[in-house]
Amino acid sequence: MAVQNGLFILHDLHLQLASVQDELNRGPRMVKAKENLLAKRQVELDAIKAQQTERRKLADQKNLQLKSSEAKLADLRTKLNMCNSNREFDILKGQIAADEMANSVLEDEILDAMEQVDKIKTQISDAEKAVAVAKEEINKATSQVAAAEAGLQEKAAKLKLAVADAEIILPDDVKLVYRRLVAAFGAEALAAVDKGVCTACYVSLSPQQAVEVRSGKIAFCHCGKLIYLKPPE
Repeated sequence: MAVQNGLFILHDLHLQLASVQDELNRGPRMVKAKENLLAKRQVELDAIKAQQTERRKLADQKNLQLKSSEAKLADLRTKLNMCNSNREFDILKGQIAADEMANSVLEDEILDAMEQVDKIKTQISDAEKAVAVAKEEINKATSQVAAAEAGLQEKAAKLKLAVADAEIILPDDVKLVYRRLVAAFGAEALAAVDKGVCTACYVSLSPQQAVEVRSGKIAFCHCGKLIYLKPPE
């Protein structure tokens, strides 16, 4: 049963190595996710700033329009004071009233635009804080990943050496098949047999396979995995 125990140890080492590799890969993925979040927050900030620019532009345009209209009103009032007939007076009076009403609407629109600008200032402040937090999270995650990476790389290197040592139980012809399986499936290249069933595909072994495994021989399941007897708990 030395071969079966050796396969169990080999599989366990592969599983440990896969776990360490997952941790090594998880770090960059986490940093990338935070970078994506920062990019999203920056886009949101830029959109709010663009909205503020448009509101200010609108307010400026309406202010210019109001100044032009006020100059026109001043001219109409001058003409009103100089008119020579009641008809002309009434026409000018009506035009002035209409322009004053239009100016009142413009003033309300300008006030509303400036209020919107003030509201957007608060939104920009919040968005800038969100960007700053996202940047801080990236720096924090990058530092954590860098701090952990050296230890994980060392652990992975030791496990690779241990795997290489544990592979000594495999005959050369089996190693070729085994290495192809590892390249394709990683740690799942091997599977335990529990109560006559492969734990990879959950199919019962054939009688011949069951005999081979119980006798300590190296065997492969129907699913192609290198199998071994699950040790008693």
